[in-house]
Amino acid sequence: MPNFVRKSLGNRIMATIIVSITLVMSVEILLDLYFGKKDALQLMETLSMDLAASTYSGIRYPMSVGDSGAVDQVLTDIRDKMEGIEVFICDTNQLITWSTHRDKVYTNIADTIINPGPLEALSVLFASGKAPKESFETVSDGKRHIIIIEPILNEKVCFHCHGSSRKVIGGMIVKTNVERALLTVTAAKNRTIFTTILALLAIIVISYAMIEKFISRRVQRLADGVKKVAGGDLDFEIQARSADEIGDLARSFNTMTHELKEAQDEITNWTLTLEDLVEERTAQLKRAQENAIQAEKMASMGRLAAIVAHEINNPLAGIRTYAKLMLKRSGELFPGDYAKYIQYIETIESESARCGEIVRGLLQFARPTKPKISSHDINSLVQETLRLVQHQVDLLNIEVKLDLAPESPQVNCDDQKIKQALVALLLNACDAVQSDTGSIVISTQLLEKEEKVKIAVEDNGIGMDEETRSHMFEPFFTTKTVSPEKETSLNSGLGVSVVYEIVKSHNGTIEVESELGKGTIITFWLPQDHATPGDQG
Repeated sequence: MPNFVRKSLGNRIMATIIVSITLVMSVEILLDLYFGKKDALQLMETLSMDLAASTYSGIRYPMSVGDSGAVDQVLTDIRDKMEGIEVFICDTNQLITWSTHRDKVYTNIADTIINPGPLEALSVLFASGKAPKESFETVSDGKRHIIIIEPILNEKVCFHCHGSSRKVIGGMIVKTNVERALLTVTAAKNRTIFTTILALLAIIVISYAMIEKFISRRVQRLADGVKKVAGGDLDFEIQARSADEIGDLARSFNTMTHELKEAQDEITNWTLTLEDLVEERTAQLKRAQENAIQAEKMASMGRLAAIVAHEINNPLAGIRTYAKLMLKRSGELFPGDYAKYIQYIETIESESARCGEIVRGLLQFARPTKPKISSHDINSLVQETLRLVQHQVDLLNIEVKLDLAPESPQVNCDDQKIKQALVALLLNACDAVQSDTGSIVISTQLLEKEEKVKIAVEDNGIGMDEETRSHMFEPFFTTKTVSPEKETSLNSGLGVSVVYEIVKSHNGTIEVESELGKGTIITFWLPQDHATPGDQG
């Protein structure tokens, strides 16, 4: 589309009008030409058939009495009075016996009419007596003609010369030049095109004047007003006298400008007191930052407490166990005057028990609070969790594969607790597999019919027997598997039980599939839609 059309609304409307009218008028001209030409040919065909019938009526009687002069006179009148019409009368041998043109007499009709269609129809007429039902078009000397074939029937008055054995004794061919009719159609076409062009020009001029007055100028005033307002002149108003859409737009523009001016004044007034507001907000932010730092300190203390509790829990249990063992054998180990050592050992055992209580208190302090349920993408939680344990995975050279649902299913959950559960499962899987050859697969799946989301962690580690599986959700239960490369990876026995409690608090279910020596699959399902946590396990 040209730029002058694309950049002007009036020009675009004018282009639309011109194209529409041109298409409509072009179709009308083509239809007029087609049907005009067809009607002209049909009219000439009708006139030729009427002429053939009239000519046959005029020569019928003279031919029956053998009056050749009368037949010649009829054909001569046709030649002199009707321009462009030729009549040929031939016998059954297709030899011309009478004609409007005497030079054609006693010549074969095929020398005058070279179109095979009429000649074939003439042969069929002489052979079967059936006259053709349609006319024929032919081109002779660069001019179009219509050919009508009429039979000359063998009537009773003709029996004295031709006998009664034949139904048809000859044929009459009327050849009409239709070039003049086509020229008339062409002249009408040219007049139509000329008239259409004049009408189109008149419509263009009138439409342009109307669009320029009622649309272009008014839209231009709107555009100029927008530029002035954009330049900061909020006191400018557009004159809106009309009640049409453009008038409504101008009034709306004036209302918008007035509201902008009021807003600007309000902003100016508010700026004057901005410094005090900034100081107040700064103080609030400072207090919020101090609170955040304090909260982070408390959270760090909680994490530190959890770490310390887990680190000293097993050594304390060992000390207390050995102390109890020594107490059981105190009679053998400390006979006689060594009773004071038994008191020492009792002190060790009681103080170890008190440390255990302190550790449990620390664990209670570090325990997460009530779940904060909100909508989360389970695939994103899986990927974030994997990043948390990526260092452990890389250190052990374990291959981790993700098979995540393409729908990115949403679950209502506490994202931190779900990540805590996933971390525990991944760390358990890392402890179960062999370095360098270990493989872990994490998969998610949307179960639309059940309205649940399935999450599975699969490893190719040592697996578990039936006895181990029956106790794995019990707190502090562990097989305590130690490998040379992972001596510090002793499981405290809390991981899977924590996972169980987290899944249960989300109204989910958990299932374990494992075979000794082949690996383990831990699968849990979470509701896709929100449900109140704690209603089911």
